[in-house]
Amino acid sequence: MTVSAWRTRAALGLPPGLLPLGAYLGIGVLLGPQVLNVVTEDVGAHLDAVVSIALGTLGVVAGLALAPSARRAGRLLAAASIESGVTTAIVASALLTLLQAWHAPVTSSAWAIALVLGTAAAASAAGPVDAIGDPDHAAHGVADLDDVLPILVAAATLPTAPVLGVPGPAFGVLAAIAIGAIVAGIGWLLFEASNAPGERAVFVIGAVAMLGGACAYAGVSPLLAGLVCGVCWRVMPGRADVLIASDLRKFHHPLVLLLLIEAGAQLAFSQLAVWLFAAFMVFRMSGKIAGGWAAARVAPVSGDVLGAYLVSPGVIGVAIARNYQQVWPSDGTAILSAVAAAAVVFETIAPAVRPRGARE
Repeated sequence: MTVSAWRTRAALGLPPGLLPLGAYLGIGVLLGPQVLNVVTEDVGAHLDAVVSIALGTLGVVAGLALAPSARRAGRLLAAASIESGVTTAIVASALLTLLQAWHAPVTSSAWAIALVLGTAAAASAAGPVDAIGDPDHAAHGVADLDDVLPILVAAATLPTAPVLGVPGPAFGVLAAIAIGAIVAGIGWLLFEASNAPGERAVFVIGAVAMLGGACAYAGVSPLLAGLVCGVCWRVMPGRADVLIASDLRKFHHPLVLLLLIEAGAQLAFSQLAVWLFAAFMVFRMSGKIAGGWAAARVAPVSGDVLGAYLVSPGVIGVAIARNYQQVWPSDGTAILSAVAAAAVVFETIAPAVRPRGARE
């Protein structure tokens, strides 16, 4: 088994990382307050705005890749949504029952914690393309598309900031969609009128910064806003999507790595985090098995093959947990710690459960 066996795409459109996801989280833990204290709590607070931009960038990249994938593979998108929906339902219902039975010392609502963990569990990374042989392999497609529904559902769990004055999950989702669409329109007008590559790169960075900043101010999901923004840029007339993808490629990967390292620095393993980690491990595996079986009824893929490619979690689950921790740090830290630790374990065992061809 080679190192490439651990290289999986973190989300739609993201290339494989040079190191496993756990390596970057480990670097963050090492630099964080628990060990070397290089990334102190004050530094983490100053990086919060950069985290929102990184989350927004991750959503934009996913949206740019989603639009053509959905048109080309509507059946796979349906199967991926079924799989992620089943996983979310199983994990969220199990965690809600356990949290109520444990009388866990949480400050936010038990259903919100359970739903965040459910959506984080539903996200999966796609296996290596060359390991499958065919880039359009159905199992790869389902694993790559099952991030869409978790991003949408996770956005509904975020409590909107008081500045908006209109609380409620539906408003948070609508606000994120509106922010994504507005930024997409502004960016499109700028990109289409710009011919200089250097000028255009500044516009792209500014648009993503506007996206992340607006979402942080409103307390809504930058992942969902970025997803909407990316889809809009892809379907708008002109060459905006090609130009944006070219400029995003230069800095989205470093931002994702910064997100993982910063998330690692936020980890703190309390008793609640350990409880959530153990339950998350058990029920995510159960949910993926059941979800893979349900999706196999729709997609032309074997349930066994599909389940093998759904084990690796990718960065989207960690991003969802980190986003919740931004707006609700008291319980969010335990959620992030549980999801990140489980992501490392699942990524470690993923190469061992892939089909034989994927391990060679």
